[in-house]
Amino acid sequence: MICFLQANSNNNEYLDVEDIGNHHRLRQEHVLMSSAIISPVEMKVFEADFIATVIAASERDQEWTARKAELERLENEGKEFPKDWTMKDELLYYKNRLYIPNDEGLQTTIAKGCHDSKIAGHFGQEKTVEIVTRDFYWKGLTAWINDYVRSCDECQHNKSPRHAPYGLLQQLQIPFAAWTSISTDFITHLPESQGHTQIMVVVDQFTKMAHFICLNENATAKDLAATFV
Repeated sequence: MICFLQANSNNNEYLDVEDIGNHHRLRQEHVLMSSAIISPVEMKVFEADFIATVIAASERDQEWTARKAELERLENEGKEFPKDWTMKDELLYYKNRLYIPNDEGLQTTIAKGCHDSKIAGHFGQEKTVEIVTRDFYWKGLTAWINDYVRSCDECQHNKSPRHAPYGLLQQLQIPFAAWTSISTDFITHLPESQGHTQIMVVVDQFTKMAHFICLNENATAKDLAATFV
């Protein structure tokens, strides 16, 4: 699994096996070494395979290619790039963070490297977003990472819930007249009948009277509202 975490050399020191018994700090004092230290990252050089994956994914993202074409045009005309945008080695950067194309597989690889790896340790949503945004940027990154962390199977099995206890279930109020309170449900993916493949079921909670409304397969919310009325 790829890990995208990188320690800041200004704040941390890497000690190899060869340093044991030779390094001056290890001879003079006890040194606490931990693999869990994650400090702000510096701009790094990514692996060639990862860069190739980004370039391949960018060719399928129209918004990414349009942004690159705009920056190339400005560069050829000798004009300044938009604020916070740079281009280097055919890659785009936003606030010195690599601009990732809209590719689910590539974004999942990054999320795994910053959340699932042993160094990352399955942090929560805010910490994982902070780690990812050290090096990467894409539209809707925060919401995407939050959904990823929320759906992490290992986190769901091993982490204790931190929220307040759920309250007791409350009964619905008994309606005072017919059609003052209704429930709706949908039956979908039915065999086609006169162009309809869905049924909207509307039930009055007082009398239990039901209406069955047929819908087209591609019915929109506007179509549903008009049909209901």
